[in-house]
Formats: sequence, structure tokens, C-alpha cells
Amino acid sequence: MIRIGLTDIPLNDYALEILEESEWFVTDENYKRVQLGCRNKLTKQDQNYYTSEEYRNRIMSMGQNHDGFPEIICAHSFGLTGLKFADNEDLVNIAEEINEKLQNTIQNLAVNLCMKRNALFAVYPPGGYISWHNNANASAYNIIFTWSETGDGFFQYWDPDQKSTIIIPDVKGWQCKAGYFGSYDQDPRTWCYHSAKTECLRMTIAFTLSKDEIALGLQDMIIEDISS
Repeated sequence: MIRIGLTDIPLNDYALEILEESEWFVTDENYKRVQLGCRNKLTKQDQNYYTSEEYRNRIMSMGQNHDGFPEIICAHSFGLTGLKFADNEDLVNIAEEINEKLQNTIQNLAVNLCMKRNALFAVYPPGGYISWHNNANASAYNIIFTWSETGDGFFQYWDPDQKSTIIIPDVKGWQCKAGYFGSYDQDPRTWCYHSAKTECLRMTIAFTLSKDEIALGLQDMIIEDISS
């Protein structure tokens, strides 16, 4: 059985305690040390367009010509490779500290929550967003953790059965979603078109398992361990 869409997972105290370490990146505004991607697209007009029904329809109409990647990520991206820092006089010291903290945080989450590969670690400033896309290029079962400063934002995905957009509102603090991103050699119903936007500070840490059937069982085990 392949999951269609994303499921909102309530987190228990065990998971919340482990996730608290990640708040370091936003508590002292350390995220500002990393370059903001697509700074020229951080406008209300662009945010509304790239998360709109019009843009979603454009991406969906491309079919397999859409490469799976989001066209726009207006966020500070903490990739494990190619981390780009903003210009700063104490760049050397802060870069070392951020890199070390990033590695330790990812390792801690992976070990304690039985995660596999970190697919995304991004901090969205107020007005930030990620455009509609489907990750068909990185098909896998996934677990997505989101922290929101005030809850003023949302995640949305296209439901192929209801033929409508499902919106999962952010909540203040931590939240979790789980689902499956299908590939182009699978049923189109598994192509999970999704996007997100926020009007407050927001952090997303996403992990993928694999697309193998055994990963579904592992995802269920992880959900059982972290949910309340």
C-alpha cells in the first residue's frame, strides 16, 4: 500500500524534546548567517503566485517534463553540502559553529528518531515560501518536521482523489507530516504536488527513507514512536 498525500502527525513529548535542539538555528537568529535564497523573489506578489492554483496547474500540466524540484525556495537553506554563508566579519568562526551544530543536529535526529537521509533543512523568513513541485526525482517515504514561530503559515498538497488542494495549517511550535512522494514510473496518483508559505519565521527539517515497500513499515514504526 502506498500512501496518497500527507498525514498530519501529532508529536509526543519524546519527539519534542529531541527536536528542541534544532531551535538553536532560529533562537539567536543564526539562520541569518546563511544566504537567503531568491532574495529578489521575497515579495508578496511572488509568494502568492508561486503557491497559487494558477502556478500549480502550470506545473501539473508539464507532466513528466517537470523535473520534481521546486523552482523557487525563498529560505535560508542549510544543506549538508554547499552551505553558503552571508557576508560577515566573523564568518570563519560562525561558519565553523553552524556547520558543527548542523551536523550534530542531523545526527541526533537521525539516531534518536530512526531517520535516514536529510532531504531538506531550511529556515523561511516571514514571507518565505517554496513553490509547487512534486519531488518525483527523489521518490521516497518521508517524514517532515516543521517549527513555526506563531503558526501563521501552511503546507498544501494536491489530492488526486478529491481533485482539490488540501491545506494543513501550521501550528505554533513543532508539527510533523508523513507521506510518500511517487516517481514517474508509478501511478500518477502518487505524484505528490505540494508547496508551503509563511508570514512568520518557519523551519522545516525533512527526512526521506526509501521507496521500497519495507520503508512503509519503517515509516509506520517511526510514526508510532513519535506520535502522541
